[in-house]
Amino acid sequence: MSNVQNNGKLIIFVISDSIGETAQRMIHATLSQFPDIAEVEIKKFPYIKGEEELLRILERANTHAAIVVTTLVNPEFNRIGQSYAVEHHIPYVDYMSDLIHIIQNRTHSNPILESGALRKLDEQYFKRIAAIEYSVKYDDGKHYEAIGEADALIVGVSRTSKTPLSMYLANKGYKVANIPLVPEVEIPDEVFNFKNLKVFGLTTSPEYILNIRNERVKVLGLHGPTNYNSVERIREELLYAEEIFAKLNARVINTEYKSIEESAFYIEQFL
Repeated sequence: MSNVQNNGKLIIFVISDSIGETAQRMIHATLSQFPDIAEVEIKKFPYIKGEEELLRILERANTHAAIVVTTLVNPEFNRIGQSYAVEHHIPYVDYMSDLIHIIQNRTHSNPILESGALRKLDEQYFKRIAAIEYSVKYDDGKHYEAIGEADALIVGVSRTSKTPLSMYLANKGYKVANIPLVPEVEIPDEVFNFKNLKVFGLTTSPEYILNIRNERVKVLGLHGPTNYNSVERIREELLYAEEIFAKLNARVINTEYKSIEESAFYIEQFL
């Protein structure tokens, strides 16, 4: 008995050992090519755990003349489903097995065959987006109210790569706040109250910072010496930074001639 004969209604059973969102996306994309189909019923059967449960669903699909669409990663479930479908002439679409086998043969890599792997990837994606949003908001000492939520707090004087390092780590899913250290600007008391906050202090030599700031001054179109690119001023800032590092119990990283990746690797070891 075909699906079209079932009172004109198209019935699709979605069977998955996870939530089944992959199959649903593919079905909706496919159905968009058939705007004239008025009646469609999609029944979802997620989190299949046993063979008996799977067979009961397949029997219902047979009774209702349904198309069966699966995203089962369990090889035994797939074998049972495909065998039942062949025996009972059920239209059966397996979105996973063929492509898994093709990729496995092409790359000689073994699949993890883990249910819900896509959902975990989605969770990682949203975690990364949240981390980026947080790190942008808490960049350069702009905000302090939720600084205790940070996976890491980076502090240091200007031009020690605080922001690039924060954004690099945020792209890996870490919430990072950073605060510029300026002798005339006090750090709010609440920062010192978060005893479990992992703090990393960035430092380097005065000469190294001076070279970077001189280039920065040129880019800004300024001429002549300023307090910003004065070596005496830089030494004063670095001394102040050391005091703050001690108060915050910071792990100190010398960023001189060190890539962002190297500094990030050091921080990740503690996160």
